[in-house]
Amino acid sequence: MAGAGAHPLSDRLRRVVEALPLRPGLRVLEVGGAPGAAARAVAERVAPDGHVLVLDRSARGIALTEALCAPEIAAGLLSTRLAAVEDVSLDVAPFDLAFACRVGALDGRHPQLYEAALANLRRAVVPGGVLYLDTGEPLDAVRL
Repeated sequence: MAGAGAHPLSDRLRRVVEALPLRPGLRVLEVGGAPGAAARAVAERVAPDGHVLVLDRSARGIALTEALCAPEIAAGLLSTRLAAVEDVSLDVAPFDLAFACRVGALDGRHPQLYEAALANLRRAVVPGGVLYLDTGEPLDAVRL
């Protein structure tokens, strides 16, 4: 189910999505997921009753995600939230896993934000859940 004007996944994002332990029914949090390319691919893998939440700090990025992922949003497979991971409080059912690609608060570029970001992710993901980061090959896993 590709959104109107959807772009194919880059090789990097394709490798990330393929490395995630996805199956139908999972709830997945993508941190810094705008404009939604990876989220669309994840939504396909967790359908028909899973869900992907794209969390991003960019209003423009969220608007673009909502436009490009309109079919997935309409189907209830995907939603968005405008917030920074280090500031967010997610008051929804917990996610089974989280992943992030090139998110400064999590990949070492903004180390002062790391602990706050991890604390928020621990509250958002099921106990023992995992955050997958694109800092390894293919992914590093951080047990939450």
